[in-house]
Amino acid sequence: MTHTPFTIWCIVLTIVVVVIAMITDLLSRRIPNLLTFPAFLLAIALRIAFQGWVGLGLALAGAILAPTLLLVMHGGKGLGMGDLKLAAAIGAILGPALAVASVLLTAVAGGILGIGMMLKPGGSLRNLISVISIGLPFRKKKGEGEPAADESPVAITMPYGVAIGAGSLMTLAVYWWTGNENWFLSFVGIAGKL
Repeated sequence: MTHTPFTIWCIVLTIVVVVIAMITDLLSRRIPNLLTFPAFLLAIALRIAFQGWVGLGLALAGAILAPTLLLVMHGGKGLGMGDLKLAAAIGAILGPALAVASVLLTAVAGGILGIGMMLKPGGSLRNLISVISIGLPFRKKKGEGEPAADESPVAITMPYGVAIGAGSLMTLAVYWWTGNENWFLSFVGIAGKL
């Protein structure tokens, strides 16, 4: 299978952007505008250079679709502006079809990351066990054994840029392997026929 110079540039740009975003989000819980805005502009420039006005439309569609889908999936909560700007930049680079796949794989990566954070020492494993044990007969009644207000667990912030990066990298891996930009839509079509 051969990849065009355009796809190679998009893959390289995506890898560079998400790796930097993952590192900065892990270290400072921030995804800088100095990363997301230039990435968005480079995506538009690449798409216009290789695909013309159609490329501009695809970049804008991906840039709108990715953060919108991410917001809908999260109910508008728990995401920072850096996460949304990163999703927009990645959506512009990948285009709408791969942006959808990337956001859905981001949700899977985010779920795994969230469970991992709850299981780490000092995490909210107790909350996870509480959710899992709802409805079990041996579970204490509400109000019994609950911690006092000053003993409540500290809120854990999750570096969601890591999940966005992981989802984007998984999307690129499947795309590189299949060579089909619409691999996710093909998979959904196959799964719908089962």
